[in-house]
Amino acid sequence: MNSQKVYVLQIGMTPNPGGIEAYVMNLYRKIDRNKVQFDFIDWCGKEDIAFGDEIKRLGGSVFKIPSRKENYLGNKRALNRIVASGKYRYTYSNLNSLSNILGITATYGVARTIPIIHAHNDNIEKGLFVAKLLDRLHKPYVNRQKCVRLACSQSAGEWMFPHRKFRVIADAIETAAFKYSEKTRQAARHKLSLENRLVIGSVARFGPQKNLLFLVDVFHKICEVEKQAVLMLVGTGVQEPLLRQRVHQYGLGEKVLFLGARHDTASLMQAMDLMIAPSVFEGFGMSVLEAQCAGLPCYVSDAFQDEVRQTPLVKKMPLELGADKWSGQIISDLKLRDLEKRSSYAEVIKENGYDNTEVAAEFQARLLSGFK
Repeated sequence: MNSQKVYVLQIGMTPNPGGIEAYVMNLYRKIDRNKVQFDFIDWCGKEDIAFGDEIKRLGGSVFKIPSRKENYLGNKRALNRIVASGKYRYTYSNLNSLSNILGITATYGVARTIPIIHAHNDNIEKGLFVAKLLDRLHKPYVNRQKCVRLACSQSAGEWMFPHRKFRVIADAIETAAFKYSEKTRQAARHKLSLENRLVIGSVARFGPQKNLLFLVDVFHKICEVEKQAVLMLVGTGVQEPLLRQRVHQYGLGEKVLFLGARHDTASLMQAMDLMIAPSVFEGFGMSVLEAQCAGLPCYVSDAFQDEVRQTPLVKKMPLELGADKWSGQIISDLKLRDLEKRSSYAEVIKENGYDNTEVAAEFQARLLSGFK
């Protein structure tokens, strides 16, 4: 093993190619892998983590270990064994909460390995009582430990690391991939038979946090005025049956596209005319940043952090206004906006420090310097 090369063990990837997964891969694709190498823990049971094939093509190892849910002790032993090998300078836990800290505690007693904890959210979904309890119990313990504390936004850091110092790291995106292209837009719309349709989009996990049932309510109201409207839902999650039921109740089955988890969100965003993101809470909101890069007007809840508003395309609205006023605002704006005149904001996003090439270079420098 090259003693000069820094090895990082990535912990927290899931089968869903969501925000955390996109963030990690945006770093991994751009770092100098002769100097820094990521390996990955896969504890997802019968499923595999997202981007597994690409990870291997880029030279990374994927360690399949028992899932915590199915075999807690087996999970803990396997993870501890990998960390105790001494290969890794860092473990890198990308987390929505501190309910599962096995990736952090595995480093204790391994003098050479430094845990990195990266906060990607600023709350926990309703109904996850055990997760909330564990998060509350673990926070004081974890925040007494020596580690590198990172966050996707100021609010996420303050929530996960109360009264501790942390560093905000930009949720970088590949701006070139999301740069608006009329050619890509027309091809994507043709492929999905969306010519002459008003395409409203969402790229989000189907969970309570993302509040997509409210989005369907808003879309239903929009359809009363905009008869050619179509809703494109990109994602998967536990609320998919509820979403399909709500769509059926409104008689919108032919107007709502459930596209599942996708790796071509860049081209799908080109096909959209606007995005709606009514999250109940949000650590940052990478998909909204990507949408701005693609020139998409975005209607988001006021739960989104100010950091995500990098262009004039984002309009924040309180959820308390309800579906009637949300839809009314969108319909009113559509009358004033020429959807055929669309600009890319890729250069603005890049200049504001959210391009993955630049963020990866800065992050690599911090890894090599020991975050000094």
